[in-house]
Amino acid sequence: MADANPVEVQPGTTLLLACLEDTDRAALEEALGREFRLLFAKSACEALGTMRAQAPAAVLFNALSPDADALLGQQHRDEGRQNPLVFALAPRNDEDIQVTALEQGADGVILLPASPRLVRAHLENALRSRDAAAARSQETSDQLRFLNDASRYLLAGADPDDSIGLALDKTREYFEGDRAYVFEIDDERELASNTYECCAPGVAAEQQNLQDLPCSTYRRMLDILKAGESICLDGVEAILESGLDENRIFTSQGIESLILVPLRSGGHLVGFMGVDNPARNASHASHLAALGDYMTAILQRRDNEEQILRDNRILRDLMNDMPGGFVQQLVTPEGRTVPHFINEEFCRMSGMSHRECTDFYSADGFTGVHPDDEEMARQALEKLITTRETITVRLRLIRGDGSYVPMQVFYRVTDDRDGNLLLSGYYTDLTEELAAKERAIAERDELTGLPNRTRLARMRTSVYQGLSSCGVLFFDVNHLKAVNDTQGHGRGDALLKLVSDSTDERVHGYRYGGDEFLVVACDSDEAELAKLVERWEEHLGKLAETHDVVATAAVGSRWSKAPFTLNNLIKRADEAMYAEKRRVREHVDGQGGLTAGKGTSS
Repeated sequence: MADANPVEVQPGTTLLLACLEDTDRAALEEALGREFRLLFAKSACEALGTMRAQAPAAVLFNALSPDADALLGQQHRDEGRQNPLVFALAPRNDEDIQVTALEQGADGVILLPASPRLVRAHLENALRSRDAAAARSQETSDQLRFLNDASRYLLAGADPDDSIGLALDKTREYFEGDRAYVFEIDDERELASNTYECCAPGVAAEQQNLQDLPCSTYRRMLDILKAGESICLDGVEAILESGLDENRIFTSQGIESLILVPLRSGGHLVGFMGVDNPARNASHASHLAALGDYMTAILQRRDNEEQILRDNRILRDLMNDMPGGFVQQLVTPEGRTVPHFINEEFCRMSGMSHRECTDFYSADGFTGVHPDDEEMARQALEKLITTRETITVRLRLIRGDGSYVPMQVFYRVTDDRDGNLLLSGYYTDLTEELAAKERAIAERDELTGLPNRTRLARMRTSVYQGLSSCGVLFFDVNHLKAVNDTQGHGRGDALLKLVSDSTDERVHGYRYGGDEFLVVACDSDEAELAKLVERWEEHLGKLAETHDVVATAAVGSRWSKAPFTLNNLIKRADEAMYAEKRRVREHVDGQGGLTAGKGTSS
């Protein structure tokens, strides 16, 4: 687990001796030849050629040589390759020569006379220093590359799971560990699980065995991580002495050393990241810790994206299950609307399958709008883009059989997170509503506002079949034509509206014919019919007083408990009314009055 040993000078390191006097060359050859592989060059030109061809580790040259300037001037010009160390051999008593050599690019000066042994020591120290610096530079480059690659995976990856896997693989590779992994903590259940793991070739995975582990198992370790501190244990002895493996979880997996760093969010521990058995860079736990914030961020991003997907699925389910049609369309820069979501209810209302709807509206969302309504719809869209309000329009949309269905549409324009305009439309089928309105118009008397015989026929076969008892009043306004002729139609109309002013939810009035009215009292008793007659008699009196109308009417009544037939009750009430009408035809109260034919129960 320890870092690599300091760099040593390797036997056979190549040295180039250039432009030396024969005596100096012979002495150096004798002193260095056993430990270095020596090359020789008589001139600067020959030395430069040898340097390019052989790439020696160091060059020793005679600073007094006429070729010294040329050698120093050229040797640093070869780019893209490692240049050798260059040492000038200069007289001890000639400071100018020494300074000139250094100014021209020599890496050092060895002062003569010097023993070959001293020259060898100079070379060994210089080469050791250079190689150590190169190793440190390479180590720094490796660190930066590791942090850069792992950070890029975590910050820029499209899929969080893939990004975490790539980052862990890069982490395991950098530390040369057996495994790199992430544990996440479930605070609510107080459990920790290995959610991501990357293993070296030939190393068994442990992820499946490390699910839902009680946090109490890792309590001492988690306390350290909660404090924001990392854990670095080098060797089995260190693991045992730490007291963190009291349950033998680490050593039982063959872990002899490990690095653990906390994953924290808002000062709260949400998990930890680790490497088992790191073979190198074990002292660089800080580099692993530097990735902690990035790893935490992508775990949160994963959770957020999963929540968004869940919310979107729920939203789509809701939109599919809503009682009305729903269509969401992308508004193109050219003003077209292209649906990208159509719920099932819209398809049902359109009489088409989902695929048919999608294909039919794929080019333009206004394709199915009735030609007479299309301009209105497009104007609504233009207004929506400007105001961003909700607009309600009524238009007709085509069905699969070529007919058109009337719709009420609530339109709204919003922006998505990419800045695109979305037109959302909620559609309600107005077919039944319009039919109900038409039916209501057809079933109601225009003058009095009372339901007519058409409505009575429908109620007879529906609501009135479930009554426990029923009373019927059938009455006729006497001399309506005479009132109209002598007192004006306004007086006659006021008389006709009398019944409509006297009905409620349980007592239903109908205009049965020109001057004939029918009242149905639902779930009533027989005494209630007499009270209804008294009430209308009072209303007739007030009408005579306030409108100076001679208001008289003949009425017949019938009441029955279930079972009964409404037709029978109406017929018998009608007969009673006409009998009463004949009896009192010649005897009418001059102040207005209601004459009632007293019917009996059936």
